[in-house]
Amino acid sequence: MSDALPNYVLENYARAVKMDLADWVLTNPLPAICEQKYDGIRVFLFKTGSSLVISGKLGSVFTPRGNPVAFAKIPEFTHAPNRMILDGEYVSHDGLHLFDVLRVDDRDVRSLVLEERRKILDEILHGTELEVEIYRANTIREINDLKDTFVSKDFEGLIVKNPLSRYGQANSWLKIKRFDTIDCFVLDFEDTPERKRTGIARSWFIGLYDKAGQVVNIGKVGSFLERVDPRSISIGTVLEVRFQQVTEDKKLRAPFILKIRHDKLPAECSYSQIDQPSELVEG
Repeated sequence: MSDALPNYVLENYARAVKMDLADWVLTNPLPAICEQKYDGIRVFLFKTGSSLVISGKLGSVFTPRGNPVAFAKIPEFTHAPNRMILDGEYVSHDGLHLFDVLRVDDRDVRSLVLEERRKILDEILHGTELEVEIYRANTIREINDLKDTFVSKDFEGLIVKNPLSRYGQANSWLKIKRFDTIDCFVLDFEDTPERKRTGIARSWFIGLYDKAGQVVNIGKVGSFLERVDPRSISIGTVLEVRFQQVTEDKKLRAPFILKIRHDKLPAECSYSQIDQPSELVEG
């Protein structure tokens, strides 16, 4: 079971894209549903009878007995369907936040539009305080204002969703973050005199995968937040990197490591992140 659940999450979770909002609206006409973006780990909540399990996509599986803190705010769901799969985000200091539903008993509801799935989710989560609050935006200006509001409250940004989209429908979820950032992976380390002396690298070459599955080198990064431990960074490590702009030769200008992404794989680091940067994300 420890492998089956994370594999299911990895294969089925709906992805949000990063692109220009005006371009996104061309294929996702407004109004839109907006949610605050949490800085947590993407998880599914599985329920079978009275058994509850939370699973991430990279091997993490949590049960009430083994991880009571993770389930501290989660009810027993005695009035919920006998079986269900819910999608959400787990934030270590805040708990679980749920924003979608994939299955209810024997019914796969991913083919329903988001508006209908939210009605089902609201019925399941009524009174639990686990559901992610949604906001409706009718204009690009309203989306901008919501993004600014969430950033001012120290959220990562905003997720904008097409209310008529099926679960996992391509390009139907848009993420707008507070900074211009990408998720990339370490290709190699710079063999500096300091590394030779200490054995710890402090500068790394980073890359992305293009549409053909080829690795693209996007430059070198050697600056990072104090909480980032360079000893935890090795070849293949996924990093969230902030930058000022992309140069003409497709390298990042002034890159800065914000955090290590333990919840992402190198294969998820797409070159499209800098092919279609969002103008709404602050540098």
